Amino acid sequence: MRFLVLALYAALYPTLLAVVVILLSQPRPFRLLTAYLAGGLTISIFLGLVIVFVLGGAVHSSRSGLSWVADLTVGGLALLLAVALATGLDQRFRERRKSKHPQQEKPDGREPWSQRILARGSVPVVFAAALVLNVPGAAYLIALKDIAAAHKSTVTSVVLIVVFNLIMLAFAVIPWLGLLLAPRRTHELVGRTDHWLSANGRRIAMLVSATLGVFLIVRGIVNAS
Repeated sequence: MRFLVLALYAALYPTLLAVVVILLSQPRPFRLLTAYLAGGLTISIFLGLVIVFVLGGAVHSSRSGLSWVADLTVGGLALLLAVALATGLDQRFRERRKSKHPQQEKPDGREPWSQRILARGSVPVVFAAALVLNVPGAAYLIALKDIAAAHKSTVTSVVLIVVFNLIMLAFAVIPWLGLLLAPRRTHELVGRTDHWLSANGRRIAMLVSATLGVFLIVRGIVNAS
């Protein structure tokens, strides 16, 4: 259950859906999305394997000091994020930053560098960008720590890492499958999903962050006792 919660939390990555929307608008969406998935899965799975099998020796059990400290740290950060989203603190911070540093705002309204690079429609460039954009996040690191602490067989650990990544990249995996089966329908559904998440993403992120935060803090307290 906790594995699934962490994977779903990691999947709530707004940049990923924005990437998919950009790639689907290009002349060769299937090839580009394939390149992005290949790059994202390559770097994420590779680093996951390194962390679990090379550095996993630092995690002796789920009750180790490293384990409960990591749970409390990430859980606390997740709760802080939920509070910031619920109170609008993040929006006020961004507005205050804009007012203090207006010179840092882009007057030409250009999109972020990652979106401009992806929009070039180059397979090698998209693959390279995926390597940069898909380094492990906090939820993935916690999941890797859990996998290492479980001391499962090598095959089982590899399968868990791959499954976690497929769930984490679901916003790219599902459209990729859709392009194979129903390209036109996939474009429509991705557009609708993008609009729906734009309207409801804040509430979803707040709920998932609060759930993950409480879950990790409770687990950290239990393991520390």
